[in-house]
Amino acid sequence: MLQVYLDPCTVNSRKVLAGLALLGTEYKYHFIDYFAGQQKSEDFKKINPSATLPAAIDDDLTLTESNAILQYAADLEGSSAYPKDLKKRADINRWLLWEASAWFPSCYVYLVEFVVKPLLNAEPDQAAIDAQASRWTQLASILDQTLSKSKWLTGEHISIADIAVAAPMHLHKAQQLPLDKMPHLKRWIADIEQLPCWQQTQSAVDRALLPEAAAANGSHPATAGNGANGNTHKDVRAEFNYTKDVQQATELYFYESEQAKNIHEPGDDPQEMAVHDGWHRADTFSVEKEGFSLHEFKTAYDQWDDDAAVKTSFYPDIVEFLKKSQGAKRVLVFDHTIRSKTNADKKLTQESNTSQRAPVTLVHCDYTAESGPLRVQQLMGDEAQDLLSRRVAFFNVWKPIRRVVEEHPLAMCDVSSSPPADFFKLYLRYRDRNGENYVMRHNPDHKWWYFPSMSTDQVILLKTFDSETDGRARWVGHSAFRDPTSADDAPFRESVEIRTIAFF
Repeated sequence: MLQVYLDPCTVNSRKVLAGLALLGTEYKYHFIDYFAGQQKSEDFKKINPSATLPAAIDDDLTLTESNAILQYAADLEGSSAYPKDLKKRADINRWLLWEASAWFPSCYVYLVEFVVKPLLNAEPDQAAIDAQASRWTQLASILDQTLSKSKWLTGEHISIADIAVAAPMHLHKAQQLPLDKMPHLKRWIADIEQLPCWQQTQSAVDRALLPEAAAANGSHPATAGNGANGNTHKDVRAEFNYTKDVQQATELYFYESEQAKNIHEPGDDPQEMAVHDGWHRADTFSVEKEGFSLHEFKTAYDQWDDDAAVKTSFYPDIVEFLKKSQGAKRVLVFDHTIRSKTNADKKLTQESNTSQRAPVTLVHCDYTAESGPLRVQQLMGDEAQDLLSRRVAFFNVWKPIRRVVEEHPLAMCDVSSSPPADFFKLYLRYRDRNGENYVMRHNPDHKWWYFPSMSTDQVILLKTFDSETDGRARWVGHSAFRDPTSADDAPFRESVEIRTIAFF
């Protein structure tokens, strides 16, 4: 699988991410913090001695130029966005070379003066803009004339040249690029901005470089956790309750029983771990790679104390959300849990009113390779065999309610850092049945993520089981944790978790 190293807020990194999305290329993402200077580290310079972003690796091949990465990825996919026809390909190649040698340097002057300098509390240099103006107009006129004859740069079909040439002007409004006299160029960039591959890479740019625009659009503001210039992420160190992998079974009883004496209970191996602020790359997390993702989810629903109303009025919104975001043909919502101050003193193993509980500070995942299919059989009856013949995935939708999360946030253990061997079974003993969760043994290589100050207009999607065994993430470890930076009087975290099964 292609490995990409980048920071999504930079011009050429955004180009690659949007291009890979357009091409449908699978890749593994490695975040390199541009504003923190990680591209200058000795480790990264082993990949790219020029200390620039982005870079990509595929087995023994290393690529360090954004357009070369797009060309290679397009050939991997056999994409029509980079056709094999020699004349069409030559036309695309000349735009890629033109972008890198002429268009990018010209647009970059406007980006530095009108976007980067204000972030650094510096004044734009009008003399630099004036010196570049005639050159930019000359180059923009070339584009405008070309686009007067066709929808896209090389004809009626989009190509990687369109993504490459759009990237240097990706913040054209903030860059104050004079587009008013370039009607065809203006039309074209508006068309680019309607592309899903472009839209899904926009908010990471806004949060890092346009914090005011991000706040206005409902995105998490950079100042809440990342700092306006993107270099003060709110990483913390916190304790996570892992479980020792001992000779006997690890169990929890949800009723009083003599058999519950002398059992090995989970959470007996607390370990301090780094927890990374995920806001700077929120749009790049994927349930298929890291095992979780963040989404905007606005709702007027607020009857969280009424379980029946949650089921009748809120569940349908979750069904539509998962169908749209995951491409599921059918979605079953089968359970939910409200976590609030009212339930703070409840035991994890309390039998009654299980839809009302306290945050769980245990590193775990809700299903195992065996309990996922079993749950489908329990819930779907005669349909189960047919449904299990195709892909089935369990998702938890985790959402703050009533207020911003200020304490006990949810953290996720990146699947790329947690191999299957780190999971083992926790047996759940109920009066009428047995269940299984996964707990996790400690591994110092685990990478934890969270989203500080998460609002009620956002949800985290957690994958808790996937029947596919093709290399995608199948389940993700997660846990609430005590944030050492939370104020002593921070309001108790209130959230809802909706448990679902998606059928494909």
